Amino acid sequence: MRAGDFLFATKLANTMDWNMAKEDFEFMASLEPDGCFVVFQGSERLGIATSISFGKVGWFGNLIVKENTRNKGAGSLLVKHAVNYLQSNGVKTIGLYAYPNLIGFYSNLGFERDEDFSVLHTETLGSLTAETLPKIGTQQIQAIAEFDSGCFGGNRKKLLDSIILGKGNLSYYMFESNSVVGYAAAKVYEKMAEVGPLICQAGHVDDAVSLLKAVLAKLTGLSVYAVLPKKEIPLADMLFSVGFKEDFSVTRMFLGQAVSKNCIYMAESLERG
Repeated sequence: MRAGDFLFATKLANTMDWNMAKEDFEFMASLEPDGCFVVFQGSERLGIATSISFGKVGWFGNLIVKENTRNKGAGSLLVKHAVNYLQSNGVKTIGLYAYPNLIGFYSNLGFERDEDFSVLHTETLGSLTAETLPKIGTQQIQAIAEFDSGCFGGNRKKLLDSIILGKGNLSYYMFESNSVVGYAAAKVYEKMAEVGPLICQAGHVDDAVSLLKAVLAKLTGLSVYAVLPKKEIPLADMLFSVGFKEDFSVTRMFLGQAVSKNCIYMAESLERG
């Protein structure tokens, strides 16, 4: 995928009501320039796919093919091409989030079901109060990346740098005895925001809720999205209490050994884990 393909990718993605912007594909391409793909038939673009590598862990993101050319192999070709790309870069495990109707499709390509997630959304977030937590800065980001890697299984520093150090975005952390206990971040746009990633040590539920509240307290009036495992009931209950509802659910799947660790977790995005 090249710069001239971003507009095509955006228009194609939004035929599925994905609410994506050209900047989303620019961001993906900036993080993984060789990991975003377009499939052609002759000179006609038929579909797109995105992927990203985090050391030994990779993530397969967007996949969409023009409606009138589906079920003819283009989707499988894109997935296999992305898998080959990631594995050639040393990736051992590839994750993705599958819509319910695509679980069988990905299963046929070798991916195995891991866990169900909810995509939650509120159209206009009301105000709420939260305790003041320390912000993540350049001095803390290496420790945050190492903590994140211990839970996620791959090195996401290039992604975390882009989010945490990005202008207008939010990020907070908590620590005990000079060790990171958890952190939370959010990407903030003009009228909407995406909460995540959020990772906390297992058992620190109250800290995870405090981190989530600290982020949400700065997002009043925005349309806000969050993606979290269905098992994270305390976080879901907190989000429901301030007006979030489930838009839809997805299933996390892995090709290779599952890398999810015993941590409290909210996804960064459907595209990147």
